[in-house]
Amino acid sequence: MNSYIKFFFTLILLFTLSSTAYKAQGYCVSGCNENAFIDSADPNTIEYDNLISAFHATIVKEKGGNFKIWGQNTASKEDVDYGNRDLLIPTIIGSGSSLAHANFNYVGTPLRAAAGSVNTSHQFALLTTDGLYAWGVNNVLISNAITNGNLDFSKISINGKTDGLPAGVAPADVKMMFGSYRTLAIVTCSGEAWVLSFNGEKNGDGTLQSSVNNVIWHRVKTDVAGNPYLENVVAMRGTPNALFALTSTGKLYTWGTNTYNNNGAATTRVYATEVSVPAGAVPKMIGMTQNQTKQSYYLLAANGKLYSMGDNSNKQLGDGTGLEKTVWVQPRNMEVQGSEAVGVLENVVWISPNEHSDQVNTATINIITSNNKQWGWGSNKGQTLGEKNLNSYYDPIYMPGRYDPNDLTIPDVLSDLEITDQVIAVETGGHSTMNIKKCSQSFGYVGHISNGSMGNGDSIEDSHERYTYLTDGLNVCGTDLGPKIQNLKICTYQQGDLNSSIQEALPSEVEWHATNDPNSPVLTDISTVAPGIYYAFFSVASGKCREAGSIVTVSYYVPGSQAVDPCICFNDAVTGGANNDTKLGITLLKRAGKTDSNWPMARKSGHIALESNTKGFVVTRLTTAQLDAIKNAGNAVEGMMSYDTTVNCMKIYSDGDWKCFNTPSCP
Repeated sequence: MNSYIKFFFTLILLFTLSSTAYKAQGYCVSGCNENAFIDSADPNTIEYDNLISAFHATIVKEKGGNFKIWGQNTASKEDVDYGNRDLLIPTIIGSGSSLAHANFNYVGTPLRAAAGSVNTSHQFALLTTDGLYAWGVNNVLISNAITNGNLDFSKISINGKTDGLPAGVAPADVKMMFGSYRTLAIVTCSGEAWVLSFNGEKNGDGTLQSSVNNVIWHRVKTDVAGNPYLENVVAMRGTPNALFALTSTGKLYTWGTNTYNNNGAATTRVYATEVSVPAGAVPKMIGMTQNQTKQSYYLLAANGKLYSMGDNSNKQLGDGTGLEKTVWVQPRNMEVQGSEAVGVLENVVWISPNEHSDQVNTATINIITSNNKQWGWGSNKGQTLGEKNLNSYYDPIYMPGRYDPNDLTIPDVLSDLEITDQVIAVETGGHSTMNIKKCSQSFGYVGHISNGSMGNGDSIEDSHERYTYLTDGLNVCGTDLGPKIQNLKICTYQQGDLNSSIQEALPSEVEWHATNDPNSPVLTDISTVAPGIYYAFFSVASGKCREAGSIVTVSYYVPGSQAVDPCICFNDAVTGGANNDTKLGITLLKRAGKTDSNWPMARKSGHIALESNTKGFVVTRLTTAQLDAIKNAGNAVEGMMSYDTTVNCMKIYSDGDWKCFNTPSCP
């Protein structure tokens, strides 16, 4: 093929690429979503539920994809020998357990989990690629009319749909599944919001609770004229009585009982009503808690500022008062604590209010700041905040539950929380709080211990007013103990380069291993690795934590799984086979309209054919510096092309850089 024809077909294929490589995608993330906890960033994909704590029970998602569960009512069925339904250690939600009451027999691959509780009763849901499964105490998360009184782990159908999901929604379409008392809510990849509830009048579509409405899914609508569906939702959180949603456009909505919208007193809303955002705030995360009936809201902005609003009877708004606030306020440190001065809390990166549990006076929240420090405030019921006064309400506490609040010099001890520790994850439950600190695979536990809620193999009734880390080891998704890394996707004709995975400021401090063992052989050739799982550790010379490695997965792109397909090769156009005709053309060769020329259909695999033997096709012409300026400004997109007048080649923007297109292959 001569150079003119080759370039001609290249242009045709580029026109084809420009129209087919982009397609509508939601904000779903498959597998382990690391956009969580201390490293949370993009509000559209933040994973809120890698750690879920209810009253006396917890579910975690680990890096490898397993869900683990422990605590009260968590077993798949009653233990015939001991007559209880409790799991005393973190147990995989899966089949094959040696314990008869811990065999979770389902079909498919686990995707999402949820929990709801009221006092000491818990119910759970697991969504797999096959559908929705439920177990635990009836009428706590899902209506007894749906589960038919079955307490054991079993698949459920809703409104005749055997996967238990709303009409038109498949398991793979579910982005978020949130649970609270008598509430199950889901957000789809396309931004739909659905509610299955029989508490708080929060169906969100104008319908009220009834024997019919309590057992079907309701798609949330807004209160504007005509009540259109609420669209573009990326997160939905709530309480037993109300829900709160964030959209990809940065808008907030609420509905349910005793709700607030940053303007006026609490009221019941049966449609989603827009909540105004504080001036200058760009929403990153949302959350809610409640003191049984009235709601409290939290909004974390992208700039690290935190806002709260609503009921304040447990001092859960953190503003130093116990007074209801009908407009947004900011939590404040009310007294000097350690090195922390009085003033508004800043640089917040993660929030975790008590949201899955229903009990009076348990409105509590814990947060993490960008310097890995934890704050907590609100109710200390069950010693959830790690303070001695069991039923008191507290203003924001710096590193709550640490070993000795009055001793700022005690050296670090792995079995407790010190003021010098770095916290990387936190989850607030109804009667306890869990956290994970840097360089520790064991989780921290503070608060009431009951029915195995601490997961340490003991069913005793006790409490911890200080964090203890004498717990089981977990590898929670989003809690890398090692270097910051990212998973790699490669094309089938490529090998992975682990250097591209490293997100640390000093890549030289990172070493790679084939196993999660820092004493195993170091991989020396990391630029050409096959698909698989690899482990990044800080090197011995770095002096940093080598307790466990950060896991990276190198895998092939799945066609159609991303908005831009980076694996399309710019090779010669396909000319054989059916359905390859180019249907639109511009020609200076007087071919148009001639029935015997078969033009432009003869030019295969394109959308537009441009043809001339006297005129050139001129694309944009820029210098290397000008092209780099486009890239550095963040304005370059996959498939963009221009002629580089500095190096005299046609360039295409691909995989984060401008690349000369001078061979018929992948750039």
